[in-house]
Amino acid sequence: MKRVTLKDVAARAGVSFSTVSRALNDRPEISTETKAQVRAACKELGYIPNIAARSLVSRRTRTIGLLVPDISNDYFAGAALAIEEAARENGYRVLLCNSLRDSAREAEAVDALLSQQVEGLIVAPVSAASADSLQDSLHSLPHVYLGNNHGDDCSYVVIDNKRGAYEATRYLLCLGHRNILYLGGRQGSLTRQFRVSGFYKAMEEVPGAHAQQKIECDCAQETYRMIRALLGRRELPDAVFAYSDRIALQVLQAADECGIDIPKQLSLVGFDNISYASLPRINLTTVSQHKRQVGRTAVLRLFEQIQGKVGRTVDILQPELIIRGTCHRRAAR
Repeated sequence: MKRVTLKDVAARAGVSFSTVSRALNDRPEISTETKAQVRAACKELGYIPNIAARSLVSRRTRTIGLLVPDISNDYFAGAALAIEEAARENGYRVLLCNSLRDSAREAEAVDALLSQQVEGLIVAPVSAASADSLQDSLHSLPHVYLGNNHGDDCSYVVIDNKRGAYEATRYLLCLGHRNILYLGGRQGSLTRQFRVSGFYKAMEEVPGAHAQQKIECDCAQETYRMIRALLGRRELPDAVFAYSDRIALQVLQAADECGIDIPKQLSLVGFDNISYASLPRINLTTVSQHKRQVGRTAVLRLFEQIQGKVGRTVDILQPELIIRGTCHRRAAR
């Protein structure tokens, strides 16, 4: 079939070619009625704009880039969906790349997004060091970081991880638990450092509380074997505070296989509030990072930069403890 052109749209709408062009570019000199008339003609004819050609004329692609470690992670999937929705509401598209937690791949992805002439970039960096290495490429482009992996002189949106861990640990302590294991997170992770800091802050406030911590292994299978070994010991902790809901789900599985009743024998709290956490057979007590709010706030700050606003922005959002069914009040000793 012959491709519908702007001339076809102009003829159907009863206006000039230039008027159609200005209407589709939302120029202020074109009336609201004429713009509606042109859009109606586009819809009737099935006109598909040539975005590449329009960007050459306007020097704007109306596209932003999003770079995350792994879109299969429920947190980043939820944030990405919120980012795409917010961008679409403002007439923008999103190009997505995954770094897979590899700094070399992350740098390649940034170069690829820049080659697509994105107008701004939202990045969840692999590490603080990798974020620092990206600055030469990003310094002149509007950009916002997600999370804790970045330097001091940048715009970012982050959840107060220390506060979230503190509130979750306080909850366990209020239930009478004193021997609590903090489980998971990778060595060197700034996010883990903040959460562990909140965990110890709460533990230190209660006399007689005994804190333990274990990091994740190099792969999920090794981490699971470690969890099985921990739960196979004669003396269980009173409670486990997991770095993430993913780790908490592994604890639930291992406990089931070891014949350990959660929450009667072991209380469990996760962090993230992934979609599976609320399922009836899981019913996990966890900390919500409000990933939709994180994503939408990042888009808001990025568009402020795209529109010319100068100055660093810092948004530290408050997490929320979601109490469900994996914690139990401990009987008095």
